[in-house]
Order: sequence, then structure tokens, then C-alpha cells
Amino acid sequence: MISALKSAAKSLGIDTRKLYQTASARSVDAAVREQGLADLRARLRERIPDLTDQYTLDIDPAEYTRYWETKMRSIHAFQIDSALQAIDAVGGNGLTVVDVGDSSGNHGAYLKSLAPAGRIYRMVSVNLDPVAVDKVKAKGGEAILCRAEALDTQGLRPDLMLLFETLEHITDPLRFLHTMAVDGNIANILLTVPYRAHSRFGGDLIRRMPAQLPDRITPEQVHIFELSPEDWQLLARMAGYRTEFCRIYRQYPRRSFFRVMKPVWRRLDFEGFIALFLRRDPSLSERYTGW
Repeated sequence: MISALKSAAKSLGIDTRKLYQTASARSVDAAVREQGLADLRARLRERIPDLTDQYTLDIDPAEYTRYWETKMRSIHAFQIDSALQAIDAVGGNGLTVVDVGDSSGNHGAYLKSLAPAGRIYRMVSVNLDPVAVDKVKAKGGEAILCRAEALDTQGLRPDLMLLFETLEHITDPLRFLHTMAVDGNIANILLTVPYRAHSRFGGDLIRRMPAQLPDRITPEQVHIFELSPEDWQLLARMAGYRTEFCRIYRQYPRRSFFRVMKPVWRRLDFEGFIALFLRRDPSLSERYTGW
């Protein structure tokens, strides 16, 4: 189907990249409305009008307007909606929330403005990239340059850890989560990862461009594992966490015309993302003798 569409567009002299981005943005808009995230997305846009600093990569201004702003903002709405649900589940006031892998400080700003008054006492970003840390600090946020596994050396005992599109970039997610449960003493984790119906090794950069690999490959460029929702939950269970809730966000609607974009998202990007809210539960991990 995708090859046929490309051939038809080429024969008509249509810019296939522009066509893909326009259709994808329309698909996301329809999906966001269907999933009840449109109002929250509008509030996030009011809070932070410009998202061009979200990633370290430069984005063409025309493509940002046509596609990237809609895509990123919609994912943010899903992430923040899930984070607010997790914060309510943790309960209490004066919470310390740590956002691991944060590259911009945007999520912290969202949460501090949308969470109930007094709920969040301290919002901390953690990243291995000094550019990301400097970016957060320049906005007045608190940021620490360190590995997530070393949070205990920073005197941090967060009530909630956020991992937005981070776990799939970690070489050993099972060991990482187990370290968080045991050494990090992290009781609550909210994570979001790309949705895959069937688990696989990530490595798209290697798979798609084996002869054009750059000399250096950063963690931001590579997904190590892309698991199904069921397998992510099993991995977390073995590591020392049980799932409190699992949510799926789709980048296409299920009940309108743009549902035809499902195979396009699956082939060229992701159908969507999942959110898992995890509570520490070592009842299974303690039985495993191989740690």
C-alpha cells in the first residue's frame, strides 16, 4: 500500500514527504479528539507556545509547523495526562518528582502549572547530556548531570520517577528497573515507550542504513528494545514492579477516515505509545537468583 501511494504521488509530481507529514498531522488531530486529549493539548500549547527546543536535533521551520508541533504536542498531552493520573495515585503533597532523560524542562513546567497547588514540591530533571541540563537550567528549572542509576549519590529520593521515551534507549532495561527498585529505592515510576503490537529488537538506525552509519551513535538515536505492552509489564514485574495502570495512545483514529493511516504509522514511525504506572513490588524479583 505504501509503495503504491509513493508511486502514485511521484507520477503526479507530489512531494511525498510533505504529503506524508500533512496526512500524519491530520491523523494525529483526529486521534487526539477521539481520545479526549484535545483540551489538554490546547492548555499545553498556551503554557509553552514553542517546542522547537524539545530535542537536540534541528527541525526545519516549515516541517515543524506542518507536522512536528502537532505530533510532539499531542504526545505531550498523553504523557502529562498520564503523569497527572500517576501523581494523584501517589497522593499527598510536597512530592519530589524526577524526570529522567528530560531534554528541555518542558514537562516539568507543564506539571508544575497543572498539578493541584502544593502537590509538587520539587521537580528535578536528570540527563547525561550537558546541553540538555544547561537548557533546563536556563529556563529556571533544576537539573542534574548524572546517570539515573546514580540518583542516590545526589541525595534524591523521588516520590515519583518519570521516564518519557527513555527506557527503550537503555541497553539493559531489566537491570535498570531492578536497580531503581533495590538501590534507588524508587517506589513509583511512570514510563512511556513506543507501542509495538509485537516485541522486537529496536535498532532501526542499523536496520535501515547499514552502509551509512555515522562514526558516533548516541543513545538518543537508537532504540534497543521495542516490546509489546504485555512484555514491558512482564519485564517490569521481574525487575521488582507491578503495573498499576497501562494506557495506550494511538496516533491514528479508530472511527474516522484517517484510520487508514494505521499501516503508515506502523511502517514509518509507531502506531502510538503506551504509559505504564509501576509500583515497587519485589515479591517476584526476590525469587530470582541471577541478579
